Amino acid sequence: LEAHRSNDEPRLLLLAVMADESNFNPIPESVMGAKGLMQIMPEYHQDKLRSANGGQGNVLDPEVNIIAGAKVLREYAARTGNDFAAALRLYGGIGGDPDNPYPRRVLSERERLEQILRRVQERHAAYSEGRAGSA
Repeated sequence: LEAHRSNDEPRLLLLAVMADESNFNPIPESVMGAKGLMQIMPEYHQDKLRSANGGQGNVLDPEVNIIAGAKVLREYAARTGNDFAAALRLYGGIGGDPDNPYPRRVLSERERLEQILRRVQERHAAYSEGRAGSA
């Protein structure tokens, strides 16, 4: 996923997806068979669950799950011309339903995370300037 607002955007989008999909629980399984933090559907994404050595990765391993989810999102973003709402509709399995709240929830969570990150960065900068001025 290409960042267009900040270098942290892809990471924040992944965190937002995890917040919505699993509430950061690494071992949930939905009634539809989606698993892990990113709620990956193993039956549809076996190719994205391959480990670096070519073996099958454990879908409930957080690292494997997040990497697979990122690959799925990247693929859907490319397919939709980096339209994140459309990519999220594909990711959430809701197709072209523009009224489904899933993309709005995820994008709102990403915006909330961006605001938190900005505040932390501003406070860090102010703290660093204050320390530099007192040295």
